[in-house]
Amino acid sequence: MPDKRIRWFLNLTRLGVIPDYEDDVSRRIVFSNVVFVSLPIVYLIFMVIDYESYLTPINELRFDQIVVPIIIGICFFSLWLNHLGRTTISRILFIVLWPFLLHIIPIKLLHTPSDYYLAYPFGIVFHSMLIQLMFSYRKEWRLFCFFMVFNLLGMIFSPTILTYFDADHDIPKGMINYKYYFYDGILYWLLFNLVTFYILYVIESYIKRVNNSKELIEKQKEELNALNQNLEVLVSERTSELEGQNEKLRQHAFFNAHLLRGPFCRVQGLIQLQDLAGGDSNDNSEIKLKLNESLEELDSRIREIQKLVEPNEKNIE
Repeated sequence: MPDKRIRWFLNLTRLGVIPDYEDDVSRRIVFSNVVFVSLPIVYLIFMVIDYESYLTPINELRFDQIVVPIIIGICFFSLWLNHLGRTTISRILFIVLWPFLLHIIPIKLLHTPSDYYLAYPFGIVFHSMLIQLMFSYRKEWRLFCFFMVFNLLGMIFSPTILTYFDADHDIPKGMINYKYYFYDGILYWLLFNLVTFYILYVIESYIKRVNNSKELIEKQKEELNALNQNLEVLVSERTSELEGQNEKLRQHAFFNAHLLRGPFCRVQGLIQLQDLAGGDSNDNSEIKLKLNESLEELDSRIREIQKLVEPNEKNIE
């Protein structure tokens, strides 16, 4: 059962990703799916903890309470867009709406509650990290740079935005006027973004090396398969050549044992008869005739053997 749940979650994170294809954008889509699944879980836990505030009549709910289910709905809608393959639209929609719904609109409607003097800068930092997770700085650098610059401007002008909408003037004493309030926000923005950028860069470099290694292994496998096929062909050809040579050697042995042996024995016997005939000219003439016939036959057999042996010698060379 746990394995099925894990597989279901992994399949959910692959929505909108082309099967068997991986690049910077594909990984950003996976990261966005993880965000779209994780944030609703976190916000649902928040709603359960703060359930009493949601038992009030709808017309008495504050915007910061209503925005939580709205964000959950946007996450599910963005997840559905990824399922349809509209991955760029889903990420842009989420990145644009998230700061407005959680920060800008509540600050305006609620006249900058005091807790937003801390929540807003940390929210901007978290938003910048989401931008890095959802957009590739290599293949989507225009969107990446646009949102990062827009986010940085939101951090730089955070004191102005917070004080502009603070109609009640309930600014924590000394916070906005304290110069390190502004500098700390910028430094934390730089710190978290540099660390996030470095971690993502290391992960992507590692994945790239792994993918290159896989490609190299696959290429070597193909080369080995090709070599094995060529080797099988060479072995088959060499085996056929050896079988042909063996057949010719068997024929040579047959010639040597039978066909060549007969004329040789006859020549040997005729020479012995010639020695026995002595000076008898008729017998010598007949023996000489038979001897010539046997020699011609022997010469013919030798030529046949040469025809068998010569191709083998060329192959051996």
